[in-house]
Amino acid sequence: MNGPTLAAADIGRLETLHGNLLDLCLRLEEAAGDPGSAEELRGLAEAVPPLLKAVHDLEEHLLFPDFDRHAGSCFAAMTIERLKAEHRCDRLAAEELSLTLKAVADGRCGLSPETVSRMLGGFQESLRRHVFSEKMILESLLAAKAEAREVFG
Repeated sequence: MNGPTLAAADIGRLETLHGNLLDLCLRLEEAAGDPGSAEELRGLAEAVPPLLKAVHDLEEHLLFPDFDRHAGSCFAAMTIERLKAEHRCDRLAAEELSLTLKAVADGRCGLSPETVSRMLGGFQESLRRHVFSEKMILESLLAAKAEAREVFG
C-alpha cells in the first residue's frame, strides 16, 4: 500500500476528528434519552455523515497506508481491509440514522421512540469502538516508528 507518510499535523487532525466523533457520541446518547427539539435533531442529522466521511478519508488515505508500510506482516493488510469494510457499513448506518433523525424532526417517522433510541445507542457505541480501534492502530504505529521497528516486529 503506497501513499504519503502520516505527519504530525495529520495526527493532530485525526485526534481532533476522533474527539469530534466522541463529542457526537455524547450528543447521540443524550438524544437517545431525550430527543430534544426538531432543530437539535436536524443538527445531529446534518452533522453525522460529513464528520464520519472526514475521519474515514483521513484514516484511509494517510493512517492505513502508513500503518501497512510499517507493519511487517500481512496481518496489517487484512486488518485494514476489515476496517475499510467497517467504514462502508458505518457510512450506510450514518446515512440511515441521518434520514431517521430528519423524519423524527419532521414528525413523519413510523418508528417507535424506543426503536429510535436503540438505533442512536447502537450507532454511538459503534463510533466509540471505531475511535478506540483506530487510536490503538495509531499508537502502535507511532511506537514502532519511535523505536525504528516494524509494528508487528
